[in-house]
Amino acid sequence: MKFQPLKGMRDLGTSEAMKKQGTIAVIRSVFEKYGFSPVETPALESFEMLSMKGGGDAIRREIYNFKDQGGREIGLRFDLTVPLARFVSNNPTMPKPFKRYAIGDVWRYDNPQASRWRQFTQADVDTIGSSSIMADVECVAAIIDALESVGLKDFKIRVNNRKLLENILAACGVKKDKISEVFRTIDRMDKIGKAGVGEKLKKIGVDEEKIFSYLDKKFAELGKIQGYGELEEFLAAMDNFGMAGKIKTDLTLVRGLEYYTGNVFEVVSSLSVSIGGGGRYDKMMAAYGAGYMPAVGMSIGVDRLLELLPNDDKKTPSTVFVAVIGNVAKEASQIANNLRKNGVATSIELAGRNIKKQLEYADSLKIPFVVILGPEEVESKTAKVRNMETRKEENLKLEELDSYLIKLFDTSSKAVDKR
Repeated sequence: MKFQPLKGMRDLGTSEAMKKQGTIAVIRSVFEKYGFSPVETPALESFEMLSMKGGGDAIRREIYNFKDQGGREIGLRFDLTVPLARFVSNNPTMPKPFKRYAIGDVWRYDNPQASRWRQFTQADVDTIGSSSIMADVECVAAIIDALESVGLKDFKIRVNNRKLLENILAACGVKKDKISEVFRTIDRMDKIGKAGVGEKLKKIGVDEEKIFSYLDKKFAELGKIQGYGELEEFLAAMDNFGMAGKIKTDLTLVRGLEYYTGNVFEVVSSLSVSIGGGGRYDKMMAAYGAGYMPAVGMSIGVDRLLELLPNDDKKTPSTVFVAVIGNVAKEASQIANNLRKNGVATSIELAGRNIKKQLEYADSLKIPFVVILGPEEVESKTAKVRNMETRKEENLKLEELDSYLIKLFDTSSKAVDKR
């Protein structure tokens, strides 16, 4: 009997896992470059805490929740922001603004679809305790920099302001009790089109033509409406950062979470779904006991991002394989350990195979160089180095071997694959 991963979850083989880990390493380095500090929170939280944002029954249907052996109702976290709010509330003396990043798995009980998994990884940046537009700008700039650093080129950040959109709807005569429903409808513009949104707005009982007349205006024509200034200041600051080319103003962007209070952002690319988003959520911290505390953040959906990046067929981190002929395990281990100490990822023969099988094994893993060591090499204090791409071999003195191989690789980070 073979067991499969649970519905909506998956295994990652070596190539996929290496690609994911390498991407996360780049994202982490960019976040830290912008001064964001890491925070880790548990995967499990109390259901009471998880359900505060969305209501008990509604959230129960959307997450993994259960009772533990002590009878406590708990759940798997569905994002990294709610645990952040709890963390901030429990650590009131932290210096503010508090700039935090978190990279980790979250779980949602959605129906699995293309690019949608029940377990997936998010990479978040948030700034707590600052109402400055520069906090918005830094979060968005860090996300743009991270995406460009991992090699994503074809993407834009859609931006809007919830205050601006709410006041547009008020100007169109939409009553407060209908604003949330109209928000959700407008947010589906990219999925069902203007005609589909118009039909749904009619059913809600609002003036869809008047709403569209505002949404179709040029951004500069909305200057008298509250919320315009925040968005205008953000756009000007992004221009100062040299990132205005990545920004696209879109008055139909709402973001699904109702706790956003100001500027909102969404990363769009060639995928038909968002690969990231966020915004300002100034009221959320108070709901979790931290008191009023302005906040802004943005998140990357790492798994969706990976679908847009080139695949790498590497099957191992190793760049050198030490092939062993005969009873020279001690000397071969010394060579492997010396290379490892100098930052070169190195594997060694473990199965006692003949040299042909060892070379086939190294080739199957696409390891670019093989060091061949046998009794004759030990006797002469030499070793053969085989380039697995060109099939050429060189005889080197053992005392030269380390420096020769080390020079082939960038030992400051990871070894460079010469193939």
